[in-house]
Amino acid sequence: MSVERCGIIVMYKPQDWTSFDVIAKARGIMGTRKLGHAGTLDPMATGVLPIFIGRATKAVDMQIIKDKEYIATFKLGLNTDTGDITGEVINQRTVSVTKDDVLAEMEKFKGEIQQYPPMYSAVKVNGQPLYKLARQGVTVERKPRKAVIKELVMTSCDEAENIYTIRVVCSEGTYIRTLVEDMGENLGCGAVLTQLTRTKACGYSIEDTITLEDLQQARNEDRIDSLITDVDTVFAHLERIDLSDELAHRLINGARSRISKPDGDYRVYYQDRFYAVANITDKKMSVVKLFVDKEN
Repeated sequence: MSVERCGIIVMYKPQDWTSFDVIAKARGIMGTRKLGHAGTLDPMATGVLPIFIGRATKAVDMQIIKDKEYIATFKLGLNTDTGDITGEVINQRTVSVTKDDVLAEMEKFKGEIQQYPPMYSAVKVNGQPLYKLARQGVTVERKPRKAVIKELVMTSCDEAENIYTIRVVCSEGTYIRTLVEDMGENLGCGAVLTQLTRTKACGYSIEDTITLEDLQQARNEDRIDSLITDVDTVFAHLERIDLSDELAHRLINGARSRISKPDGDYRVYYQDRFYAVANITDKKMSVVKLFVDKEN
């Protein structure tokens, strides 16, 4: 029997699983159909995949912390049709660049950049995901998209093998494969992503994650609820407001109320229970998104 739950479980996505695979497995383990996730990861990638449960799925498109962090390893001298090591090698070149050359190139990609979405991505063109077209051997024109690289640091290198590992803090929608490919082209030798782990997403870090095996064990021991993080943690950067009986009643029924607070969004609670994200404009408060049922 399905159990009504609300909150977030921060999963660790294993390699060779799609994000949907993780959702499907978690749905079976938890007996909860209403699940969503924040930020798709490619099958080869691992790492942080927040799963939103029940009414918490309303928060998927409301994440305040949109920056993500990745640890990426790439190899110079290769290009593949997918941009990562899982694809077919389409070009192989001699590498004559050094660690210092790579560091200098990395500097050029810090800040706001333009990226063309890779053909092997979920971006849709005329309603069709690019990866489906790519599998048919079709290449279509893509428009460049803005991305912001906030931090780009080399964490290790093997100059003899032309293998480098970097840490990337970036805006939502940044393609790490494309970042690696573009740096490789600028260096004149090409580059391919060989490993990718997302270490932060939605404000959660790799230390917050659990595996599917952990989730299954928790089900066996009837303690899944102990692993669920409250949905209000997504909005931890918003100021908290605690409502009176009257204001809570008006809020939950969609009525606006006067309240002396600066303009902006707020986390709203009643009797220490998270109720909603609300907006205050000109001292009038209204619901942005409600996370409780009206009868509650």
